[in-house]
Amino acid sequence: MATHPTPSSSARSKAANSEYKEKIANTILRELSMDARQSLSSMAEKSNASKTTVFNELNSIIERNDVRFVPEINLEELWKHELLYTTKWMQKREFRQLDIHQIGFTEYVGFVKFLGKKKPSDAELVKAVGNSYIPQNVSALYGKYDLFMYLVARDHNELNFFLHNLHKSLKGYKMRIRINPVNKTLGFFPLRNELIEQFKLPEKYKKLLLTLNNDSRGQLSQGLDMDKNTITYIYKTLIDYGIVNRTTIHMRNPDNAFTGIISYSIVDHERFQKNRYRWFEHMVKMDNHKLGSYTFMADHFDPYGGVIIASARNGTCFDGIKKSLDNLNLGLEIDSFVLTRSIFGELGVRNFDLRYTNQYRLLATEGLVPKVKDEYQTEAARQMYVEL
Repeated sequence: MATHPTPSSSARSKAANSEYKEKIANTILRELSMDARQSLSSMAEKSNASKTTVFNELNSIIERNDVRFVPEINLEELWKHELLYTTKWMQKREFRQLDIHQIGFTEYVGFVKFLGKKKPSDAELVKAVGNSYIPQNVSALYGKYDLFMYLVARDHNELNFFLHNLHKSLKGYKMRIRINPVNKTLGFFPLRNELIEQFKLPEKYKKLLLTLNNDSRGQLSQGLDMDKNTITYIYKTLIDYGIVNRTTIHMRNPDNAFTGIISYSIVDHERFQKNRYRWFEHMVKMDNHKLGSYTFMADHFDPYGGVIIASARNGTCFDGIKKSLDNLNLGLEIDSFVLTRSIFGELGVRNFDLRYTNQYRLLATEGLVPKVKDEYQTEAARQMYVEL
């Protein structure tokens, strides 16, 4: 009778230890995604591990995944506060003369196709876009288009000026550009300091935002000519007013190294309206409350549709996301592209628990998924001065 070898006790112990460390790492990544200033004690309690274990695993994650700590800034909410700040002392006549386009920002996604075999180098592209605050990310694509761009501009005039200069800087290359204004629904791109410098806010608020953007987990008082109470008040105000959704992370070297973009247009509006939540409900249930690396989701309006940037373990996993959209028969026309590398700016790849998204809350309101209490906004206001 044939016998099958059984794993040795040392092998079982090693596998159990590896699984234990992975569970702790996943908890740390999720917690930092929700609140990058969260204390070691808080993460140790939630991962059921010692502070020393969490400290060591945290440092390992930071080094392995090249983690950066940044704020997730709500540009839509920022518009309201820019308006209040800019008009606070205005007389009626001055208010009526105000150029409203000087306040607020619009987010755009752009796709670029170079016509012909000749394409610019990465160095040429960086030189072409680097002098403007507008581009936050430019990435190379494989597929129907050659470049993806995430852009933020005050108005269409500034955007058109940027695009004109892009054509001028790359005058030796023929290109076709598709630009769509978007309404972000999930995820974020890390914003460049050059954009934050454009914010019309009190100088102390802007300085703290820049400090958070350089390192949201560091000691906030370092390099700021403000006392601790002032910094605490400004930080809490940024959180309470929704200008900063949360302090969070992004990974320059994520475990899920494959990133793809799905761009879809709505071709059957009646069918889409009836089934618009089905795909996200399906994604939540597939995720099974495990961590998933999601970068960005947004709706666009001309044509009506959206864009999804998702990180996956490999191309097969990403194809599964696209097939799930196809199979749900939502009335969409879908294109997909492989994002091969980031040329300029950063991607906001992070491990994010889908239970804490606006989409999940909509599903919970409909009774399609269990409700959860979001404690991270209140926690973020308490965790002010975390030092490693």
